[in-house]
Amino acid sequence: MPSPSIELVSIVDDDPFVRTATCSLVRSHGWEAREFASASAFLDSDIAARTRCLVCDVQMPAMDGIELLDRLQGQGIRIPTLFITAFASARVRERVKASTALCLIEKPIDACELETWIGHALKHD
Repeated sequence: MPSPSIELVSIVDDDPFVRTATCSLVRSHGWEAREFASASAFLDSDIAARTRCLVCDVQMPAMDGIELLDRLQGQGIRIPTLFITAFASARVRERVKASTALCLIEKPIDACELETWIGHALKHD
């Protein structure tokens, strides 16, 4: 288990159950967690600059996770990103692989896998 820290992990997912469960897991490891129901809600917040790891759904209405990552990078904001999805089609896998994301985790999320990748992301600079 990682030592407690104040590292901020932002969770962006349109599914409230996934957001709640992921936030709970993140907090149980001593990290700070903030949740957002959409990519635009995350962009409209002042949290992006403080976020050390982004856990983001790939498929969301209006703006998907890959578009969010592209928008952040266009603003000069680089956040180690973990994508999650319930629909890991070949096309989704190709898009994630072409992005700067660290990984693609399939739903239902394995807690140990997510913890490992968040730990990796927080060491990634």
